[in-house]
Amino acid sequence: MIQAETALTAKHHLVKMGSKKLSTFVHETGAVEIPGRYGDDQLLGLARIVISQQLSNQAARSIWNRLQIRFADRSKLVEALSDIQTQDTGLSASKKRTLATIFNLGERWIDSLQKAPEKTRREAMLAITGLGPWTVSMWELFVLKSPDQWADNDLILNRISTEFAADAKLERHKLIENTAPFRSYFALYCWRFNDSKK
Repeated sequence: MIQAETALTAKHHLVKMGSKKLSTFVHETGAVEIPGRYGDDQLLGLARIVISQQLSNQAARSIWNRLQIRFADRSKLVEALSDIQTQDTGLSASKKRTLATIFNLGERWIDSLQKAPEKTRREAMLAITGLGPWTVSMWELFVLKSPDQWADNDLILNRISTEFAADAKLERHKLIENTAPFRSYFALYCWRFNDSKK
């Protein structure tokens, strides 16, 4: 199924979750496709997600943009992020270590992950210090564009799904379970709903 068709199917599925707030918002917003927030490069996409851990989107973008300007060639950027001794990156020591690990594992590792079943892929990624469930879910969602990812430790997703679940008179985990196999789209609507309230 192509992205636009999946987005439309997800929209029709999510309006039936029993939450008037969710249903109304999904109708008003229309079908949403999964954006390529971290690009198509799977290794650099993972690096960008690691950089964005526990930072605002603006701070993470600023660090990434500076790195891309400083190391304009992809191979130079990979080399810099592979080396924990690289100075003036704006990254914490723990993020440098995580990035060095994934870049030293390299392209072959990331290719093998992409071809592996999701459970195997997740286990392999979570075995790396600094890659937690949120990071793996963001990579699956925004880089691999998996339609059925959920990051329960994302504060916004947790808060907004709680609001929709209360509206639907359901346990939060039951609502999330019911949104499968389109949990990624549910997440996108939750983030948009949060933004709409600002």
